[in-house]
Amino acid sequence: MSSLAPAQTPYKPISGKRTLQRLRRQAGYRSAKDFAEALGIPGSTYARYERAGDGADCGIPLPAAWQIADKLGCSIDLVIGREDIDAPEPEGIQPRYEALSPEGRALVDSYLSYVELGERAARSQGRR
Repeated sequence: MSSLAPAQTPYKPISGKRTLQRLRRQAGYRSAKDFAEALGIPGSTYARYERAGDGADCGIPLPAAWQIADKLGCSIDLVIGREDIDAPEPEGIQPRYEALSPEGRALVDSYLSYVELGERAARSQGRR
């Protein structure tokens, strides 16, 4: 019996979006060749990734998908087409906070404490 829990939402591939190409261009790489050079892989290999289908069977090896996601500053799900590039951002701060790692939440909490301290100091000095 596997200890992995099934995903809460079913996988729905996002096809026809040319997501990887859009992400590359948004990151400032005009050509697939330029981006492949930045990744240190052959241009033909990266071009194949852009032409691939979506999802786990897209043919992009996991280490390459992680490398691409890191270079583009996005999720691996977006790289392989499991996440919709055109999906709206969650509204409000709470969904964004909940999506953070424990380390990210600790940073946000620390920053909020700092801001609150400044607010209290400003109020006590009558500047607010």
